[in-house]
Amino acid sequence: MKKITMSLLVVVLSSSVAIVNAQQKKNDTATQTKEIEGVVVTALGIKREKKALGYASQEIKGDIISEAGQTNALSALSGNVAGVQVTAPSTMGGSTRITMRGISSITGENRPLIIVDGVPLDNSNVNSEDTQRGAGGRDYGDASFDINPDDIESVTVLKGGPAAALYGSRAGNGAILYTTKSAKKGRTDIQLNTGVSFESIYIRPRLQNQYGGGYSDTLPTANINGQTYNIQEYETDASWGPKYDPNLMYLPWYAFDPEFSNDYLKPVPWIAPKKDVDSFFDTGVTYTNNLSVSKSFGDTNVRLSYTNTNIGGIIPTSKIKKDNFNINVNSKLSDNLKAEAIFNYVHTNGFNRPEVGYGDNSVAQKFYQFGQRNLDFTKLKDYKLSNGAQRTWNRTGWDNPTPLYSDNPYWTINENTSEDSRHRFFGNAGLTYNFNKNFYIVGKVYGDVYSQNISSRVAVGSQAVSEYTLQKRNVSEFNYEGRAHYNNNFGDFSLNTFAGFNIRDNKMSWLNGTTVGGLIIPNLYNLNNGKENSLASNYSEHSSIKSLFASVSLGYKDMLFLEATGRNDWFSMLNKDEFYPSVTGSFVFSKVLKADWLSFGKIRAGWSSIAAGTAPYSRLTYTVIGLPFNGAPQYSNPNTSNDPNIKPELKITQEVGLEASFFKNRLSVDFTYYETKSKDLIIALPVDPATGFLFKRINAGEMTNKGIEAMVNITPVRNDNFSWDLTWNFARNRNKLVNLYQDLQNYVLTNAPFRAQLTAQVGQAYGTIWGTDYVYDANGNRVVDENGFYKASEIKSLGSILPDYNMGFRNTLRYKSLSLSFLIDIQQGGKYFSTTHMWGMYSGMLEETALGGNREAGVILDGVKEDGTRNDILLDAPTWGGTYYNTVDAQNVFDASYIKLRDVTLGYDLPKSLIGNVFQGIRISAFARNLFAWNLANKGIDPENTSYGSGNIQGMEGGSLPSTRTYGFNVNFKF
Repeated sequence: MKKITMSLLVVVLSSSVAIVNAQQKKNDTATQTKEIEGVVVTALGIKREKKALGYASQEIKGDIISEAGQTNALSALSGNVAGVQVTAPSTMGGSTRITMRGISSITGENRPLIIVDGVPLDNSNVNSEDTQRGAGGRDYGDASFDINPDDIESVTVLKGGPAAALYGSRAGNGAILYTTKSAKKGRTDIQLNTGVSFESIYIRPRLQNQYGGGYSDTLPTANINGQTYNIQEYETDASWGPKYDPNLMYLPWYAFDPEFSNDYLKPVPWIAPKKDVDSFFDTGVTYTNNLSVSKSFGDTNVRLSYTNTNIGGIIPTSKIKKDNFNINVNSKLSDNLKAEAIFNYVHTNGFNRPEVGYGDNSVAQKFYQFGQRNLDFTKLKDYKLSNGAQRTWNRTGWDNPTPLYSDNPYWTINENTSEDSRHRFFGNAGLTYNFNKNFYIVGKVYGDVYSQNISSRVAVGSQAVSEYTLQKRNVSEFNYEGRAHYNNNFGDFSLNTFAGFNIRDNKMSWLNGTTVGGLIIPNLYNLNNGKENSLASNYSEHSSIKSLFASVSLGYKDMLFLEATGRNDWFSMLNKDEFYPSVTGSFVFSKVLKADWLSFGKIRAGWSSIAAGTAPYSRLTYTVIGLPFNGAPQYSNPNTSNDPNIKPELKITQEVGLEASFFKNRLSVDFTYYETKSKDLIIALPVDPATGFLFKRINAGEMTNKGIEAMVNITPVRNDNFSWDLTWNFARNRNKLVNLYQDLQNYVLTNAPFRAQLTAQVGQAYGTIWGTDYVYDANGNRVVDENGFYKASEIKSLGSILPDYNMGFRNTLRYKSLSLSFLIDIQQGGKYFSTTHMWGMYSGMLEETALGGNREAGVILDGVKEDGTRNDILLDAPTWGGTYYNTVDAQNVFDASYIKLRDVTLGYDLPKSLIGNVFQGIRISAFARNLFAWNLANKGIDPENTSYGSGNIQGMEGGSLPSTRTYGFNVNFKF
């Protein structure tokens, strides 16, 4: 890793030398300086000159997102923004975890606020805790998936409290502002963008291909119709069986169904399958079509956009369809009055999103953790008899076809399916009235409303009890906002001020229903088809926050700037209101230091104090209505007792930064150092059950983050025909849980499906994986016990899920109408626990368990006995594999570092001589994403593919599908 880092620094230094010697036309200088000092979108959607900002922000152009064929506007930020960590698993439409400047809350929200055209967008994740900790479930993704990449004009990332303080309690982790495209005055623009992409499996566990299913090194026999046959251990879901031998004949699992006459009681050779696990997966195909029309009618500008996205996943039968419709209108109603409105409708419809983790319907768990390596997937495709009964390889016996542990994977994806849909409306409408050139008022309404339905099925005849579940969820948020602005210049001084109010209203409700005891009639999925009365539950919540805010910014000679903001929130869910101040300042030293080599220079500093709210109904303790027992209702205390005096979590941020541009803007740097302290953290503290509760919610604990962010832009070459731009960003954060409560040292966040825990440990970084480690002697040798197994230590820290640093490196080259861009994304450090590795070794599935084709020789673990002598205890192969489960957990904990070629984009604008007068332009783009990955500690698992939600539970790999690489092309027509 050090070599990679050094090579990047060499590129930066060598490019700087090239810049010193580069010649640039004089008229380019003004243009580039304008870019450096340009206007950017800040909190509340207010446009400001970047030179006046005293905090860190970064802008990404929408073309970077759309041209790379991205379908997720959040995951597209990975590697492009310093200080932003994105975890985006390959699961189709799955969750995208995004954090900025580390973790600041133990159990609260750690993600930034998502804003689209001023609308605070709900980014809920409905995945269950079992799904998130890897215990099985479907990943339904985040609500931010509804953002349409084709409509994005730009993205502004407000990285910390000083930048986002005006948004109040939920922006302590920063904010991401998406600005969508709008019509330009005096122009008519029609564009059609159409594209297709292909997705194929890439990183997946490496399976052994030399031994078949079973636990014995010989095949059992059975007398069938008077004849003796070799059979296999159909009921065993492990692969410690005999070595493959083409001369050894046996009856496979599919030889016992008379209606399949070509296979009935016909022995086949004991060999590796011709069609193995990889053949199960499809090449996923995504089609995207976008049509936009922009038109200016005098003082009215209108843009209409429609995008249709159809995603077919790598799992056969899995698909998502999404329709985005957008209207953006602004109109000058009079000399003083302007109206604007943006409306979005999104319909997302998913079918059979794959189950992930350690679950009954997780094909990844069946392929890589428990199974038989001799299965031919061509035969598995015949998964059902004519009477509808299942045919599975995991028969209870040769004469009993009942599934014992595992369904046929084709039964899983065709019969045990799910459906989900989301209808969403979001947008804003407002008026702006200018009293004069200095004073104006703004009134706006922002709304975000959606309904989501999810249903899932377990068919009659499955290994698990048949079932039908249904969930309906409704979410709404409205913000009513008014602001008054006054801007003016007084000689050398400038003044920018505004004050306003916001009323926020949130509602959420859900209704769940599930059958009990199995289904009566096969293929009838209705809550009334259960063998017992179906169970139903519902919940609703309503919260409100009322706010006043103000900002004052003073400037002196466009050189010195001082800004102060304040916001006060009154919560419906807390007794105490909170005031959030911020103070920032900047000094444009290039106004004083006149030098040919300095194009622009600014130092900045900021401070903020932001308090995070909590969930509704957190002040009082309410009786829980439980499920009826024998027809009688149940009422009880909840597990957690609430505190009526609970306070918000408080986050204090300090930052300093430097921005500079050199050599006529051919080299620019942006550096930030920050420190944050979060206190009064809200946790559910374990208490004596004699109190009637298991936990009590209190304010306790303190957590700190310290880090640096750096970005370097270099243009080694720029002339009329050719340009070469390089962007390097780097972020390093150090997180520490300073204390919890009194002598409490460890807070358990969750458990993996087996063995390991995810905890918050005092004195360490957040997200510590707890489990057993090796025991070492004084010389650093691993110690084995009397059985030849590695001795296990007490439960201890095995490392944190948080990385040491993240880095991105983008190159963009343009030659006339041809452009090439690629991004290298790097993460160093962090840990994850792998259930797949644990069980894959235990069951003889993974490549290492073949022991080079010599399992028969057994294994002697490298280490010493307790008396210090070299270990000489021989373990048979299955016993050795079993030690990965019940001894040392550290064997299944891996470093989460990676180096990825994140995206490559090649674009070409067709010359006017080819396209004629019908088109204003045609641009063809080819792209690829996640092409290659290096520096993986476990070659079979992508570290980004080890989470199944966007909340605080991360790094617990329970059974992941293969990660994927994507390639495709777009064609953009401008009329």
